[in-house]
Amino acid sequence: MKRAFTLAEVLITIGIIGVVASLTIPTLISNNQKKVMTARNKKFVSSINQAVLRSTIDNEQPAQWVSSIIYHDKDSLYDWFDKYIMQYMLVLKNCRKNPKECIAEYKYCMLDSCIAPSNGSNVLYVFNDGSMITALTGGGVNNDTGMTTGLTIHIRFDANGYAKPNYMGKDIFVYRFTINKNKFYLECDNHKSVTGGTVSSSSTREDLIEACATNPQTCTCLLMRDNYEFKDDYPFKL
Repeated sequence: MKRAFTLAEVLITIGIIGVVASLTIPTLISNNQKKVMTARNKKFVSSINQAVLRSTIDNEQPAQWVSSIIYHDKDSLYDWFDKYIMQYMLVLKNCRKNPKECIAEYKYCMLDSCIAPSNGSNVLYVFNDGSMITALTGGGVNNDTGMTTGLTIHIRFDANGYAKPNYMGKDIFVYRFTINKNKFYLECDNHKSVTGGTVSSSSTREDLIEACATNPQTCTCLLMRDNYEFKDDYPFKL
């Protein structure tokens, strides 16, 4: 005589499956998100370094690139990116052409505040894979005409573009692009940590974890130290 499952047994089995799923699915989603963020960051760093190398062939050494850019001037920064970097990358949108529609409601967030990149001197580009950057000029040595003779550009890389959470340390990672003489550097942005000092990818992990937790702009330094792996002690959940 064949024995069938009772309704109670079926319901209990479904309940067990539901509990197991509720425990495992968030972990699977988080692990997948970490892999995506790791891959996107590595791709961005590789792409922009390759763009610089190709631009060097067409536009001489990077030291020759800084004379045309004006500190904290959006138009000259767009000119700079268009000429020296973006023609060598797969760009979907250049927000200079239609900033209101392109930027829309996008904001980048840190801790309890969010800022629209349309403010001030930010530029914004969207890449073919959906990632994007906002950027503005940082420190530099200005001559009497307002031009820079050295150049630092702060780059906020949003690995999944317009999609949420648009939060530094989760899907937005801050880099610093520096030209000094004939050398270029793409490093993490060494903002001040909670203690008031600066950090870099060569700082101790303990200092980087603390800095990342309290100032998400520094999280890229921790990721670069860990080869973009989001380890278990990474301060933010993805």
